[in-house]
Amino acid sequence: MGATDLFANETEPREYSDGEVIFRAWDMGAEMYVVLEGKVEITFDEKALETLGPGEPFGEMALIDQAPRTATATAKGPCKLAVIPEKRFLFLVQQRPEFALYLMKIMADRLRKMNERL
Repeated sequence: MGATDLFANETEPREYSDGEVIFRAWDMGAEMYVVLEGKVEITFDEKALETLGPGEPFGEMALIDQAPRTATATAKGPCKLAVIPEKRFLFLVQQRPEFALYLMKIMADRLRKMNERL
């Protein structure tokens, strides 16, 4: 199971144009996102950390630990995103264990990549 399968039929995706900031580091977050179309660049202190494409989630950490965002997300070209508010996120984690496992895998992969850079 991937986020692409789970969010393929979003009825109200949010669209962003090239260079539009989705959220900034240190903002409080009340929603996470999944890229449906296009690309999103994740940066910290103006350094590119990762570029995400269709099916990739981001912004979940703010919902998990209720802390400010740790990076900035910016549209790289036009993109369309599924927006998952906190209430829906909690429902998915409780009712779809495969979703929670998928997010844990994504977070573990990102942590390993960060460790390799250090």
